[in-house]
Amino acid sequence: MTVIAIANQKGGVGKTTTAINFSAALARLGKKVLLVDTDPQGHATLGLAIPTKNKRTLAELLTYEQCHPKEVIQTSYIQGLDVIPSDLSLAVAEMKLSMMGAKEFKLRTKLQTLSGYDYIVIDCPPTFGTLAMNAFTLAKQVILPIQLSYFSLEGVNNFVETLQFINRDINSIVQHKIHIAGVLITFCDTRAKISKEVLTGIEKAFGNIVFTTRIPPNVRLNESQAHGKVIFDYDPSCKGALAYQRFTQEFLDRIHHE
Repeated sequence: MTVIAIANQKGGVGKTTTAINFSAALARLGKKVLLVDTDPQGHATLGLAIPTKNKRTLAELLTYEQCHPKEVIQTSYIQGLDVIPSDLSLAVAEMKLSMMGAKEFKLRTKLQTLSGYDYIVIDCPPTFGTLAMNAFTLAKQVILPIQLSYFSLEGVNNFVETLQFINRDINSIVQHKIHIAGVLITFCDTRAKISKEVLTGIEKAFGNIVFTTRIPPNVRLNESQAHGKVIFDYDPSCKGALAYQRFTQEFLDRIHHE
């Protein structure tokens, strides 16, 4: 089972859009996928129209010792894609977690022996708090979505340094290591000079782990989430759908050649 975190400490770079459509693309290729929403905003949950009212969510899984993953996993409308949903109750759960022992390993403890899935994809919050730490102690790989803006480039070093800290001071406790499997350029429009400069800086910093597939600006991606659909069902011929399809295949090709 391969566990992948979709993460960036900066918001608005397409993390959730990538998590949803990457998970769906894997499922469409016959893979069994579990999407875990670790963001208290619950956008991945909303983007797939997963209900949380009167249902257990990730909040209960992380804070109730006796809560089993089977109690919180829901099936999506896409065959092969299941979801552990979240909502604002996860923000309260994060505060509870901060007062618990081994708080960084709660998700790992609950999911590391879970069977029946080819991939677990974790949609991370745009912070390096307890919830993100839980994702990084379970996942072995990170896909880093980056938008072509100056502030995105400025945050790259902080992200890399944080992963190094996690591997050295936290993951070493359980002999676990996480690494950046690839950098995905999102909202890619290189017409502006600053965008070209940022892209050059990203390629210089990350070299050949930058995916050749780039996700273009595409309003249909936002529209699809508002309708609780993945882009392949909402508008399968749009630029966003074709890009995420290519990206998923590139990811799989890269994994198979490692």
